[in-house]
Amino acid sequence: MTALSHDMLYPPPDGWTLADVQALPEDCRVEVLDGALIVNPLPLPVRQRIIRRLSAALEPQLAEGWQLEIDIDVMLAEDPLDYLSPDVVVFDAAIPLTTRPIPGNAILLAVEVVSRGSRREDRGSKPLAYAEAGIPHFWRIESPASGALAITAHTFELDEGSGEYRETGAHHPRLATTLVTPVDIDLTALS
Repeated sequence: MTALSHDMLYPPPDGWTLADVQALPEDCRVEVLDGALIVNPLPLPVRQRIIRRLSAALEPQLAEGWQLEIDIDVMLAEDPLDYLSPDVVVFDAAIPLTTRPIPGNAILLAVEVVSRGSRREDRGSKPLAYAEAGIPHFWRIESPASGALAITAHTFELDEGSGEYRETGAHHPRLATTLVTPVDIDLTALS
């Protein structure tokens, strides 16, 4: 992984832009929220396992016309820049996999698997940005690695009237919900 140079740690006067992010080395793990740079360390293996197993359980249940990828860049807004990398993204299958970033208006679901170091963003500012971008569904996965007693999936749907997410459930030990079609995932199998 490429380290950021010292001068990159100081924000541009008007905040980070898409051009600034695209000028970074490709293997830099960064996100930008409200024009502010967020540098992310590599995730712990337990978090990677949850992401991988959740994706493997969810992908075969997706309705036709949708595809799933993990840890990809998405563009939610340009001014101020909201350029994030959700842990799991379900988006329009018509979008080529060579597209970077994935446009927010093509996303059905964004998932964040919370870690101790990402709690504030994953529980607060990121869901706000996803809602403002009009993403219909958001899931937040909590686990013992984030301080929860067991793996729990908090599911949210966008309320089109208010433009905010409303919680539709806190699921444990199974996640049973609808994303165009019904989805049923054994959360105990994720760890």
